[in-house]
Amino acid sequence: MPHLHARIQTERAGRYLAQFCKHAAAMGGGGHTTRLHPHGPAARRDVRVTAEWSDTSGTVTFIPWGECTLTAGAGVLTVRIDAPDEEGLDRIRDVVTRDFERFSRREPLVVTWQRQDPPDASVGGATPATPRRRISRPRLRTVLLASALLLVIGLHVGLAGTVVAESRWTVAAADIVIVLVVVKIALIMWARLRKRRSPYGSQTPEHDPASADRLSTRRASPPS
Repeated sequence: MPHLHARIQTERAGRYLAQFCKHAAAMGGGGHTTRLHPHGPAARRDVRVTAEWSDTSGTVTFIPWGECTLTAGAGVLTVRIDAPDEEGLDRIRDVVTRDFERFSRREPLVVTWQRQDPPDASVGGATPATPRRRISRPRLRTVLLASALLLVIGLHVGLAGTVVAESRWTVAAADIVIVLVVVKIALIMWARLRKRRSPYGSQTPEHDPASADRLSTRRASPPS
């Protein structure tokens, strides 16, 4: 819900607060609601105004436009407008600005509005980034080989379409070359998959000093 905020510097904050709320209550009860919206297609809609206030705070509700909240402090009058849409926000702002300008003709008040939109849900509660899964090297090699195979098949189709009018022997030779390349790629993929799935790796026998000594002794002893 968008809203506007204004801080009006004045030594008569309580007086202007009460004057504005009394004027709004009179407009809501005296049949003067048409003055609130003299232009635009929404001028035909009924606008109900209610007001409640004390010495230091007040609330004026413009149904269905929105709500205006006033707070009187030491040397400052704070005004806040909340509305469900931009149209209601603009209408209430115009009413408040016009009334305070009329109330302070002798000592004009400076009303400066500041827009304060609620934080976006995507910013306030940012969704943590999903960690990216890295592709392992064996899988990456498999993907690359499969891509190469698809590329070869595509080249075969294009080559066959290009040379079909040239010669039957040319097409046959191209088919033989393509088949050889495909077979080679398939063998490479099969060998890599077999190596990766093998539960045993290449093992080198450990050097046994005792066995080496026995072997050298056996060779050195003369026959009986």
